Amino acid sequence: MSAIAFATLKEAVRKKTFIVMGIVTVLYLVLWAILLYYFQNKGFGGNDQQFKALASVMVTQMGLQFSSMLMCLLTIILGAGAIASELETGMIHAIISRPLDRTEYVLGKFLGLAILTVCYATVFYAVLFLIGGAFSLDTITTLSFMQIFEGWVLYLLVPLSVLCLTLYGSVSLRVVPNGLLMIFIYILGNIGGMVEMIGNYINSTSIISSGIFLSLISPFHTLYAAAERVLLPSTGIAGEMMRGMGGLTGTGKPASAAMYIYIAIYSVGFIVLAIRKFRKIDIN
Repeated sequence: MSAIAFATLKEAVRKKTFIVMGIVTVLYLVLWAILLYYFQNKGFGGNDQQFKALASVMVTQMGLQFSSMLMCLLTIILGAGAIASELETGMIHAIISRPLDRTEYVLGKFLGLAILTVCYATVFYAVLFLIGGAFSLDTITTLSFMQIFEGWVLYLLVPLSVLCLTLYGSVSLRVVPNGLLMIFIYILGNIGGMVEMIGNYINSTSIISSGIFLSLISPFHTLYAAAERVLLPSTGIAGEMMRGMGGLTGTGKPASAAMYIYIAIYSVGFIVLAIRKFRKIDIN
């Protein structure tokens, strides 16, 4: 299994997709730094401290939200063809012909991509916060170590849960249809957050239920929203804005413990389904 994980990791890093996404990430961090430079030096909001606090939250939300989206997009692109591409090209015959159990093969693929995801997301997260701290962004400089750590864990869980579903899709579908479907499901979670937010705003039980249903299909945004709640203030005008607007893509009320248990079962369940599905595929 470790050999498959290492080979998967090496192959993913060498792909042009990974290189392109790396360039996009660097460009995004440069733009983030430029935005913070103008935010701090051009005096957005003048002497209005309440507006500055509000603007700080919005700028931080933008940085976190789009970085998380980029991470999930990279995970989907790399994971969509992890197994499907080898099935399509016939390379799977050379791999499975060795004394290697199919379960070990799927878990090796997952482990290799999971290691890459964790490393990439950690660096992305750290640089994002280092840039924010360098420009004395209030929403970052006031965070405690435990807030940063808890936010990091939740931030990592978003692309990792996406990877679990994408790997199952890689066993079941071809590369392109799988990638498109995974992107659609990921977006569906953001839509679910917005629907639930609107339902809470107008106090409509049916709309809230619709948003929760979408979040059950695509629970990734729930994890991101939890990270955002940990990292962003919950008091003052900035906190009121966050609760009212729910961030850039909307969110409902904080998730219950049952929802986190569901997400854990959802993620592990798709890995188990991927293994079962792959064991039944006739490769000969």
